[in-house]
Amino acid sequence: MSPEATNPPIRWQSSRPVRFLLLLAQLVGLAFIVHLWNIESTLFEDLVLLSILGFAIHYWLPVAWRYRFFVGYSLACAFVILGIKASCGLFLIGLLIYGLLRLPIPWWLRITMVILLGVALMVARTLVGHPWVADGFWPLVGSIFMFRTIVYIYDVRHARNPPRLIDFLGYFYLLPNYYFMLFPVVDHQTFLVARGRKPLDDCAQTGIRWITRGIVQLILYRVVVLYIPDPMTATTIPGVAGFMVMTYLLYLRVSGQFHIAIGMIHLFGIDLPETHRKYLLASSIADFWRRINIYWKDFILKIFYLPIFFRLRKRGEIQAAVIATSLAFFATWALHAYQTYWLLGVPLLTLPDTLFWAILGFLMVLSSIREMKHPRPHDESWSLGRVFGVIVTFAVITTLWSLWNTPSLDAWVRMISLRGGGA
Repeated sequence: MSPEATNPPIRWQSSRPVRFLLLLAQLVGLAFIVHLWNIESTLFEDLVLLSILGFAIHYWLPVAWRYRFFVGYSLACAFVILGIKASCGLFLIGLLIYGLLRLPIPWWLRITMVILLGVALMVARTLVGHPWVADGFWPLVGSIFMFRTIVYIYDVRHARNPPRLIDFLGYFYLLPNYYFMLFPVVDHQTFLVARGRKPLDDCAQTGIRWITRGIVQLILYRVVVLYIPDPMTATTIPGVAGFMVMTYLLYLRVSGQFHIAIGMIHLFGIDLPETHRKYLLASSIADFWRRINIYWKDFILKIFYLPIFFRLRKRGEIQAAVIATSLAFFATWALHAYQTYWLLGVPLLTLPDTLFWAILGFLMVLSSIREMKHPRPHDESWSLGRVFGVIVTFAVITTLWSLWNTPSLDAWVRMISLRGGGA
């Protein structure tokens, strides 16, 4: 990592009162909608208000102070949102990880010590209900550290310069993460170069647009929950199809929360990329993978797919792609079980979950081979072929998604055979 990548040039635009008032008015309007529609919870309202307050202060600070303010403000807000006990615990774990990675000992030994710390924390995850463990503390530990630590270690291992504490704190203790337990796997290197990449006014406006999109998706999610059919009584083709489509649309909550979280970070001039891109309009399985949860796709590419692919490339690109894709989806399955353990206390190891990732991975291999043999530009123009691809992809994904969200394979088989679902 070059010094320029660690400390990118700051090119924020000079503050303009009229522009600031327009941005602030939009944010106040969104806060009013969040309160009026009772979006999420009162704690979410607190997060929105804290983000607006932080934006208002940050906007008028000298350029050299803005990043430091963002980091300090995010740390301070942890005490407001989480309380003293949980905040101190989170900061202690973070400082332990940072301290272990900065020890003047061989790299493999540092990694071993971080892994042992992670194992100890996983064992401690079972200590639910103990008086010295704050409510919701362990899911929060997992949300912040379970994946971003992997990315951070990967980047630090390949960096030319030692990591700075302020960048560690800024990367891990992101303000919206205190509320959203399901959080995008923000890339460390991308986070470092995203500061000042776009003028502050434009970056904040993008953030407001994404927050608005996220709020709309959360409202649509409430509609889906209200009208989703009961799988127990799905005994007709329209009933089963309706349940499948509505089950897939429940993902609107995840994509909505992701848009809001990254949009809030944009308010502080950090130009992170989009988290989802019109995933309902995917025209193939590979296209679906590129559009949905883009941060996860990039995480898997960076840590698993690309290292495996380039190691095996001499055997032939198609063979390397098949092996790398298969192992990447195996890692995705295992890491989702790992994620569920941190968030819920029990790993997700069910037959429907395993089948979902196995079938999706197999279809992804076929789709990738097809694209490698018959490459096509990824454009948004519509044609009869693309319309057909969108319909087929949507049907396949909704079918797999219903399997993924059914308690057992037997219940799913009963449902699609028009005998109703079951527990």
